[in-house]
Amino acid sequence: MTRFRRLLLVTLAALAAISTAGAEENAGIARGRNAIAAGDYATAIGVFTPLAEQGDPFAQFALGQLIEQGAGIPKNAREAVRWYKLAIAAGQADAMTNLGFMYEQGRGVPQDYKEAVRLYTAAADAGNPVAQTNLGNSYLEGKLVPQDYALAAKWLGKAAGQGDAQAQFNLARMYETGRGVERDPKEALRLFTAAANRGLPQAQVTVGVAYAAGRGVAADPIEAHKWFNLAASNADDDDTRENATRNRDTLAKTMSSEQISAAQARAREWKPLDRP
Repeated sequence: MTRFRRLLLVTLAALAAISTAGAEENAGIARGRNAIAAGDYATAIGVFTPLAEQGDPFAQFALGQLIEQGAGIPKNAREAVRWYKLAIAAGQADAMTNLGFMYEQGRGVPQDYKEAVRLYTAAADAGNPVAQTNLGNSYLEGKLVPQDYALAAKWLGKAAGQGDAQAQFNLARMYETGRGVERDPKEALRLFTAAANRGLPQAQVTVGVAYAAGRGVAADPIEAHKWFNLAASNADDDDTRENATRNRDTLAKTMSSEQISAAQARAREWKPLDRP
């Protein structure tokens, strides 16, 4: 995973936690969300399908997500698009974000960067943090739109304020280098730490390096080892895992067995922060 990777709206594990207007009063929606949380996708499909057919926008979005990922039902990108469009007609911002991603990738629809940006912008204006991250990353990279660091900082800042770890990491890089914002190593480290505390492995490596070198913080090999260890365990790409492992093992050669044990205990006790 590169540091500019765009994220699909949610994993299926997180889908059940998305807040929806009136969801507390809708027993069917609650049952479907609980089924997703339990990994019982077949039940979720059975619950959300009739609700979606009756016009419930969250059920339409959730059904599209399940169909897109092939959870409890065969994958079908075009059918996922159909349900996302129905949810979007009711203003469902999560569906806008997912459909924007599909237009960006050309899955289930012809690839169309202009439409992807339109959908990301609509969802970002509605406050969706992943749409804000995707839009900010687009301006940062200059892939879907002309490169514009000021707009990148604007949208990444909005998403970072909502606790989006990828946005925090990318915005931290901007503060580190002074792109689109005034260079501010202290703010960069604050954002890197926030992303690390929310479980982003790349940020955990960066924070580990800061503690190992005493860069912006007091040098602390135990804390550095903890972050490297967490990144090595959590990384979903080989480069990050190898980088974290190499840093951890190199640092361990300078540490006592007691320090290593203390670092390992901190890593075991660590839990990611939820979004604010």
